[in-house]
Amino acid sequence: MLALALRAGARWILPPVARVYIPEPQPDPARDAEFGLVELADGGCGLYYAWLGASQRGMSRRFDADSFCGVEALQLAALYSSEDEAERSLGLAAINAITASVWQQGGFVPPTAQSSFGFEVRPHDHLGMVGNFPSLVRQAQARGARVTVLERKAHMATSGPSIEITLDPRALRECRKVVITAATLINDTLDEVLGNLTAGAQVTMVGPTAGCFPDPLFARGVHAMGGTRVIDPATAYARLVGGEKLKESARRFLLTPTSTPSFAELLAAPSL
Repeated sequence: MLALALRAGARWILPPVARVYIPEPQPDPARDAEFGLVELADGGCGLYYAWLGASQRGMSRRFDADSFCGVEALQLAALYSSEDEAERSLGLAAINAITASVWQQGGFVPPTAQSSFGFEVRPHDHLGMVGNFPSLVRQAQARGARVTVLERKAHMATSGPSIEITLDPRALRECRKVVITAATLINDTLDEVLGNLTAGAQVTMVGPTAGCFPDPLFARGVHAMGGTRVIDPATAYARLVGGEKLKESARRFLLTPTSTPSFAELLAAPSL
């Protein structure tokens, strides 16, 4: 992912960083998850999930958001190579912002998501979910599906008539359809998750953190990537600072190999 960002910098003029928002999150089951933001001078924006836990604690004090203004986008993106999850969070958001900028320069508008799953959920399906998305769990249950959720927090492990929340990634081997949180791109658990899926499983990565060039994900067996495109950066920034949902300042999209130009096609075409 970082390599593609570097190749993008050799092909396109990447604007510098214009604004960064680094929240000091306070996770609460009664609230919506929080996200940090990197905005480039052309309005290209990237987001990162800010509720990972201890690894992101103190980010707003550790990093001076204003000091990133004017910095080259690739300089911030380089943090993604770090072993530190706080630095990786900012690096990924910068990669996402670079991706948004390149898509904008190439004339590509990500298609609006018609479904949060990226596949059809039918009665009696056994749906795997990496990360607990309560709204998606409810939707799946309403359609008659059974859900197995892989979590990292031990206190969340539980089971019920149509749901199991487990810490064991091997439980995903029974699932033919799987939704994976894009936070796995920050905590470096994606390979472990994919390694525990059964061959032929339909896999969708979702979440506002999913905003990068999708080629590496498609190459690893992810069938669709559902992310969030910021269309009104000023309003998005204000909403995030105010602890609000992005609402009309952003649009959800869903990318598949057939609906998305590959990175090679982006390189070859002056516009799309």
